[in-house]
Amino acid sequence: MSAEEIDDYDARMAAAMAAKSPAPSRKRKRSDLPPSSDGFDQSSDNDREEDEDNDLLPVIIPSAGASSGPSDGNMLALAKHCATHKRLKPSQTTELEVFAGVGPDSVAVRQVKLYAISLSIEAKLESIVAATPEFSVSSSLDKNIRQLAYGVMVSVKISSYKGSIATAHLLNILKKERLGLPTGIEFIASDWARVKSRAEYHLTQCRATFKKWLKASMPTKASSAEHTNIFALGQRFVKDTQTVLTVELCARIALMRQRYILFPGDSFWDELDKRLVWMRKQANHDAAKIARGFKLVLTEDREKHGNSADYQLPEDAVVDKWQLSVDDSITADSVTV
Repeated sequence: MSAEEIDDYDARMAAAMAAKSPAPSRKRKRSDLPPSSDGFDQSSDNDREEDEDNDLLPVIIPSAGASSGPSDGNMLALAKHCATHKRLKPSQTTELEVFAGVGPDSVAVRQVKLYAISLSIEAKLESIVAATPEFSVSSSLDKNIRQLAYGVMVSVKISSYKGSIATAHLLNILKKERLGLPTGIEFIASDWARVKSRAEYHLTQCRATFKKWLKASMPTKASSAEHTNIFALGQRFVKDTQTVLTVELCARIALMRQRYILFPGDSFWDELDKRLVWMRKQANHDAAKIARGFKLVLTEDREKHGNSADYQLPEDAVVDKWQLSVDDSITADSVTV
């Protein structure tokens, strides 16, 4: 396209977005999949069993000024009950019963013994932590990150495909849903850096794959009628994912193809992001006006690539539950990224 043609195209898009919106004919509801169809591999989640302590007898600790306390029999009974409930070894049970019995030890002596035990436990925990192998992203967690990367990249809510914004969206969803992410790992800088690295890697792979598909949709020696139509191209984008192809996503992909024709080199994703910024500014961030801009892009893509008579756009398609959760998360944290 010449400079004049690009200017003319921009003018037509700006005019399309400035036009009045027609009254909506009907409303569509988003579909819901069964809650179990979240598409994520949860094989790395640890099963946990928590002890129910509600049946323990209350421990009565007399105050400094108290003149009486629980009897020796009651304390021994409590000790046996606790030992059984906690599945203590016979030797540990004996130690607990001796500790609970009324003997020569004063309260201060018992407190010293308790503190000594706590220090011993602390030392053992430190040795366990020291022996823990260095964190690495598991295969199941990596699979979840990869699928989230695709979900973010095909979201019609994303405002930028390259740079820190897409990465921030992915990591925010991951922290909220966990999906095999170890508890508290986001607070360990070195370990979190490994998770972030995998997120950036999978987003980069998505961009490379999408760009390859855009190029393949327009063979060099083929006529425009032989190009891959937008419906077939869109189906390729959502194949093997949890995402359903919608008209809105077709329009997004059409914009990608339009920008790729103009900027097929390394600047493609940067120019696509610039175009999204331009559209939001031209529409003054009005969603209806932005939608009209995308509609124009989609209409012209159908005219230029493939035969529009060979297919029908998925007018009745609605966003599935999995992709809807990704879209909603992106919308929720868009003000902070």
